[in-house]
Amino acid sequence: MSGMKGKGPIRGLRRQVIGAGIAALALGVTLPVLAQDVQIGMSSRNFQAGIANMWIGIPLGLYGPLNAETVGTQGATENLQLMLAGRLTMSTGTQDVVLNAMAEGRQMPAVAPCVYLDGLIQRLTVLPDSTAQSYNDLTGKKVGVPALASGDVQVLNFLLTHAGIDPQTVDVIAVGDKQQAAAALQSGAVDALVLTDTGLSDLQAAGVKMRELPVPDAVKDVAVGYTFAFERGWYDGHKDAAAQMLQGMIKAIIVATENPEAAARISFHMHPEALPASVSLDQAVKDAVRSLSVRAPLITRDRSKGEKWCDFSPDQWATYVDMLGLKGKVDPMKFYTNELVDKINDFDEDALRAWARSLVVPDDAAEYDKWIAGLKAPA
Repeated sequence: MSGMKGKGPIRGLRRQVIGAGIAALALGVTLPVLAQDVQIGMSSRNFQAGIANMWIGIPLGLYGPLNAETVGTQGATENLQLMLAGRLTMSTGTQDVVLNAMAEGRQMPAVAPCVYLDGLIQRLTVLPDSTAQSYNDLTGKKVGVPALASGDVQVLNFLLTHAGIDPQTVDVIAVGDKQQAAAALQSGAVDALVLTDTGLSDLQAAGVKMRELPVPDAVKDVAVGYTFAFERGWYDGHKDAAAQMLQGMIKAIIVATENPEAAARISFHMHPEALPASVSLDQAVKDAVRSLSVRAPLITRDRSKGEKWCDFSPDQWATYVDMLGLKGKVDPMKFYTNELVDKINDFDEDALRAWARSLVVPDDAAEYDKWIAGLKAPA
């Protein structure tokens, strides 16, 4: 299989673009979309195929004239820091860090023109033979999270509170993620785990037996806004490029949800290191399709109902701020803007979906390279 890099240094062209952006900003000019390098910051270093929409748009040519690459980071905080330092063009999933900073009186120079995921991705899981049948059975129990600084802690507190449980009665313990977290549950170090939907799917595919506790009715439809964000100075001078970049990300979501098998196979060509050591390619693809399908309902829009990609209403933001425990402390509309929504949605989605369904990805590396080079996505 062929590989594609996931990170790299700032190129000279990138420095020139930033410099030009500053000059244009001073003149009140929006720069046109040019062939420039842009970096997509991902709040993880794990290029698991279950979130392949974060990078498959690159070889598929979905970013138009932009030369995009996806960069893995250690988490949302590093992701945001690298973006604000000019080492990433766009951050993903950094909204919690930004909103908490704003609530503390620190105005972060970041702007989010797009919410790409709308819904609760966290799952509370236990062993199959656990006596816990609902959230109410977690009082006095130990619950594992990836890290104590993780946003999962705030989500857990929100879920427990709305289930009628005092979060102070639950012992929250950092256990890492993936197999490390599963080992903590299996050994009895914790009684339950907070996992993402795709993380749970991956562990179940690896043979780890777990049972998901039902989400309380009060929070089943909670609006959670995961964002694509830019450094404000760069954004103000490059709104056309930002719209092109965001449209490319949305198109990648459409391809991944319309044809998850193709997305998984492209992902494994790009990141063969993500292939499980003792699993065949076909089985790895099958497992990835399962994860992509689990995430799909949260990252799709129904345009027949008037829904628009990247849109997130003030009421939805109010619900999310409440979930973070920041009600009355922050105005999320100082971070989010919908000014690019119409431009982002200006493409032929039906044609793109039909094209996505037609994709049949070769397994052989040489054939894949030839195949991918000959593709041309609809505008």
